[in-house]
Amino acid sequence: MAHLYSVRPATDGDLASVLEILPENQSSRPPELPAPAAAPSDRQIAMWRRIADSPDVTVYHAESDGRPVGTACLSILPTITYNCRPTAFVEAVVVRYDHRRRGVARLMLESVLDTARRKSCFKVQLLTHKRHAIDGAHDLYRSLGFEASGGTVKRTV
Repeated sequence: MAHLYSVRPATDGDLASVLEILPENQSSRPPELPAPAAAPSDRQIAMWRRIADSPDVTVYHAESDGRPVGTACLSILPTITYNCRPTAFVEAVVVRYDHRRRGVARLMLESVLDTARRKSCFKVQLLTHKRHAIDGAHDLYRSLGFEASGGTVKRTV
């Protein structure tokens, strides 16, 4: 069965759909998926409102036949470097297991890159886990012009 996919910025009503997709963030389907939460928590609702109020953060929502199939988050960081052009950060690119390898992530990332261009970003950094080097995600990222960079240093607080 062929699927048609669409990508758009998420709206207030998309929180439950995004939360339904996020647990599918592993390279391959685990033996059992966690049960979806009955409703978003107060903390999740508060954060969703904070995201919606920020002109510098966009959550993307991919759909097929009206069902949620993917999500990604774009954050724009204003900066005085790079001739005052902002830097874009992409993370939480997740596609449902049953819809992978069908162009969903590519469509979301093309939307992200279009937004970054419109906002005159100097660069776009895509944050990814090293496990994606073997599951094909890095191949997709390279096909969209991303290059691996060994200069990242991180710390969990």
